[in-house]
Amino acid sequence: MVAQKPLKRKADIGKITGNKRRQPSPAVSDAGFEDLENGSQLSFDEEAMGNLQDPMIDSQHSSDDEDSEEEEDGSATDQPAASSSKPHTNLYKAPTVAELEQLRQVEDTGGATFSLQLSELLESTLLPTTPHPVLKSLLSAVHGKILGSPSLEAVAPIKASKRLGKTKMLIVGPEEFSPLKKGKDIKWTLGWEKPEEIVIGGSWGVVGGYKKGKGEMGGVDLVVVMPSSMFSAKDRLDYRYFHKRSHYLAVIYAQIQALADSEADLKGAKVGWTTAMGDDRRPAISISAGKEQGLKHKLEIRIHASISSTVFPLSSLSPSKCLVRTSLPTSDEHTALPTPLYNTSILHDTLQKPHLLHLHRLSQILPANSRTVDSFLALWRIWAKRRGIRLERGGSGWLAGLLLGWVVNGGWIGGAGGKREKVKRVAGLGKSLGPWGAIRAAWEFLAHTDFHATPVFLHQPGTTNSYPHSDFFPFKHVFTDPTGLVNVFAEWEEGEIDFLRYHARETLAMLEDESGERFGDVFLKDFKLGPGVFDEYIRVDISSVKIDATLDQRSEYPSAPSLAVARFASTVRSALSNRVDLVYLSPLSSTKLALGLLLNSSNATRVLDVGPSPEQAEAGAEFRELWGEQAELRRFKDGSIAESVVWDVSRPEDAALIPIRIIHHVLKRHFSVSEQKIDSFSTSQEWLSVIQVPPSPRDAVSVKGSEKLGFRPTITAYDALYKILKNSDADLPLGLLNIQSASPLMRYSSTFVPHPIDVPRLPSAPACIRYTPHIEVVIQFESSPKWPDDLAAVQKVKLALLEKLARVVQKKLGREATVGIVFDDGASEIEDQAALEVVVPEGVAFKLRVYYEREKGLLERAIEDDQPAFATSLPNPPRRLAVPALAKHIERFHHLPAHHSSLAPLHHRYPNFSSSTRLLKRWFSAHMMMGPELVREEVIELIMAGIYLEPGRGKTPASAVAGFLRAMELLGGWDYKSEPMLVPIHTASSPSASSASGRVRFPAELKEEAIKAFESLRAKEKDAGHPWVICTEQDLDGLRWTKGLGKGVAARVALLARATLEAAKNGVESGALDVRPLFVTPVEHFDFLIHLNAAHLSRSALAIHPDPSLWEPHLKFRNLSSAGEGSVRVDFDPATMFVRDLQKIYGDSLMVFHDIYGGKVVGGVWNAKQGPRGMKAFLGWNSRPVESGAELVRVNKEGILGEIARLGKGLVEKIEVR
Repeated sequence: MVAQKPLKRKADIGKITGNKRRQPSPAVSDAGFEDLENGSQLSFDEEAMGNLQDPMIDSQHSSDDEDSEEEEDGSATDQPAASSSKPHTNLYKAPTVAELEQLRQVEDTGGATFSLQLSELLESTLLPTTPHPVLKSLLSAVHGKILGSPSLEAVAPIKASKRLGKTKMLIVGPEEFSPLKKGKDIKWTLGWEKPEEIVIGGSWGVVGGYKKGKGEMGGVDLVVVMPSSMFSAKDRLDYRYFHKRSHYLAVIYAQIQALADSEADLKGAKVGWTTAMGDDRRPAISISAGKEQGLKHKLEIRIHASISSTVFPLSSLSPSKCLVRTSLPTSDEHTALPTPLYNTSILHDTLQKPHLLHLHRLSQILPANSRTVDSFLALWRIWAKRRGIRLERGGSGWLAGLLLGWVVNGGWIGGAGGKREKVKRVAGLGKSLGPWGAIRAAWEFLAHTDFHATPVFLHQPGTTNSYPHSDFFPFKHVFTDPTGLVNVFAEWEEGEIDFLRYHARETLAMLEDESGERFGDVFLKDFKLGPGVFDEYIRVDISSVKIDATLDQRSEYPSAPSLAVARFASTVRSALSNRVDLVYLSPLSSTKLALGLLLNSSNATRVLDVGPSPEQAEAGAEFRELWGEQAELRRFKDGSIAESVVWDVSRPEDAALIPIRIIHHVLKRHFSVSEQKIDSFSTSQEWLSVIQVPPSPRDAVSVKGSEKLGFRPTITAYDALYKILKNSDADLPLGLLNIQSASPLMRYSSTFVPHPIDVPRLPSAPACIRYTPHIEVVIQFESSPKWPDDLAAVQKVKLALLEKLARVVQKKLGREATVGIVFDDGASEIEDQAALEVVVPEGVAFKLRVYYEREKGLLERAIEDDQPAFATSLPNPPRRLAVPALAKHIERFHHLPAHHSSLAPLHHRYPNFSSSTRLLKRWFSAHMMMGPELVREEVIELIMAGIYLEPGRGKTPASAVAGFLRAMELLGGWDYKSEPMLVPIHTASSPSASSASGRVRFPAELKEEAIKAFESLRAKEKDAGHPWVICTEQDLDGLRWTKGLGKGVAARVALLARATLEAAKNGVESGALDVRPLFVTPVEHFDFLIHLNAAHLSRSALAIHPDPSLWEPHLKFRNLSSAGEGSVRVDFDPATMFVRDLQKIYGDSLMVFHDIYGGKVVGGVWNAKQGPRGMKAFLGWNSRPVESGAELVRVNKEGILGEIARLGKGLVEKIEVR
């Protein structure tokens, strides 16, 4: 078998290609490592750590500049797995061991496609392990500059600070411990001596570099080991060590800045400050270099300060020790409160080399030819970055290396038998894992491990030079490093741990569906826009925050923002209780915090919080302390008395504001943070107002107080009409068999809440606020042999039944109701054309249509049979009439009721599904994309249903804004030419439909059929003639609701969705998200604009920017309005009717777009295919000769626009040609 050529950068995974990586010489780098095959334990003593390989010595003979490819010699692994002892010729060679391993890895990674994508991603991410020569030169320059720096005499801190000149010494910790504080008697000194050694930290020195982004590689960490002679045993106390550390780095900073200002290799590099792992107590020097310095990729070189582990006795740095004296110098540190976070910060500075050794050991025992460690770290970083996980809180290779250690070697875990302190050994998965298997195992570990109930240890009990497991139990969450000296989660807020586990859990849930393509969702697509990730995303200005904390409490935290994070999180978590599943706080700057909430949809909008009873005095006091004046003692219907907090809401959708109201209250009460200092980017009145009728026009025409009831009055009116109809059998020639609604108003998904109209007051209101929607109701009478077989006669029978039903309903509802028969405009005599329009006294309108079960068969027979079945039968209607009549019948009486039945339960399953869908509909309409010839309401509902049933990278949204932004991400990134959208809307109603993670999966067999149908469709048509294919279990072709949607519409929706996301992202980043501009569409791309007179538009009040002057002057003098201006005109909308006529008349020549909710502009686009063509009779469109004189004609655009102006006289103000 011919060996494959190795790639210039070997980034293969899991032995997919069988290429081998050159091994570094073991002479130096392997010193201090035991025989790992025999399972001996790793030693972290100084001798072993001192023998680490010098990172500046080439360990490989390949470089990034090599352009030639070398042929690999065959090896034992490339020989056949089995061979015969007798030579003979085989038609096929037996697979090699490498090929068998490759097949196994392909299967493990989810198929060949996934493996290829993973391999390609790693190949484009991993860099050669040998440093670029220029990078080596830069590191050597930094290395030499530091070692060549002169020693500085130890002087008092103030003098040492002045000696630095322009370079400022960073002062860490509380001001009380500052050595530069005036009047403070400081008896220790600050000097500078050459470091004991300089080593490469992090993963770069062990496994090589990686690409962080376009033209950027991951950072390189230089660890400067400070001389032990600079420190005394007492330096561990009262921030003295950190001040010496800060001064030591400040001296180096000045030298590096001088190097960057000189003519040396580092000229032009930017020198600044950063922190180690986000710990402000441990600043680090940042050097940003790039192409100006001759590098192929820009990168950051970070210089850290560390100490030997022998500088301070390990016992004195135990988490149980107190190292900050906040009262008298003689205070007993054994009786004082422990300072575990402070102690951990010091310990971290002793662990760079042990962690380097840990990573090196993993690289030795895991397959080197597949670069398993490098690949695992790269995949982890990519996955974490896509999800906005901060480097210092899980996004770095440091945590990834520890997780990989657990996956491979296992460790010890507490919680055995339900006792947190009882620890047992857990075996690892061994060294045969590829990077994909390892990262999945790491996700499994995070997702299913409660680090509070079951603390995790990577070090063996009783290990020398490490702390016993019992020393870590005071921490709430425990995950120790391999040295057994630090708890990785010590400085993490609880929400940061939950956030990491949440993403691991949701990634695994997404990967449950093995039949789907999930590579892009896992590694390629961003999921870090705050309001899209969290149900509630808030930013808090803490510049003037007041936190009641003692000095010892403040000294435990490295900065004021970190203290604020801890206090805010604790308070918010207590106040929200089970309303939230996750509270995540993150410092954005020294004055800003980000707060993200994942809400519990079942409890988030609860209006009552019940506290302890009066008998529980201590708990009651805590409750009142938390809530203040908001708490009150209440007696309940069962006679019980308890402390309570009640949140009043003026309308049902305002209940979504309760979580943010709680946050406003507790932050103001406990930290003096006013509402003006809190910016909510998710649930806010600004978002809700987009889908709410303005108060003034609402109160003018609606029943008083109806806004407080939401959809309930409409549902109640339907129930009352339903009972009337069901009790009318005795008065009708045929009994009513079925009654079913099929309207968005009845499934909580209408864009605006249908407030019942005040029928007596409606006629006196101005026309611009008098729109009255209706509810479609399908009724079915009992079967009867008297029904005719003639389609035209069937319609007459329906009309007779409706006429009879009208009399019955009018009689039962009384004279206050309006009942009448209405007809569809332009309907033929053989199609359903009549409906019974009922406006009940409660102010709700209905349209009742009669479903006849045999009508579908009659229409199909008329289409299929050219001649009547019998000679005596009436002739079949023309096919041109029967085809649209059948389509109308199927949609009206089959598809719409089925769609309604499947969508209606989602509102009860997901309480915020309704608001999310309404926001999305408003967006489509505002951008002039919603309508029968554009994107139908049913399509929008299916899109949102898909997001809730299969939420992808996150959990099911629990707020309207989160659902809306997820829809924007879906629409903006959907490759509709290559994949259909599968929505398991009917499966969702089954009790056993959900997977282990609670997600609803599309049935596998039906999914396979849907994909085959999609592939067949794409093979038949050119350029995706049907762009959107949205499949349900009852519509595997996926074209039921999207047949009329064209490529231009689909492309514009994708463009608008991406623009909306970008605008939302910019608004969040700037801290000022203006919601309404997200719903304002650009009109530059239209060929002409038709401006309408808003006074004649019945839905003017529903516009994104309504004009109150259209109705408010009329409302002041309603008694002057003519009572003869009309009664209730159901569904009367002149703008929609005008647009429908334009599309019907000029549909071959142009497309029109309009916001049905009060849009004052109709956009028009000429059909690009209607170019000049030969003159002939009956072209079907308004034409005129071309100017060239040839016998060609073109669309008469000027004539058509003139006709439109005449057609819309009185409604059209002007036509603007662009």
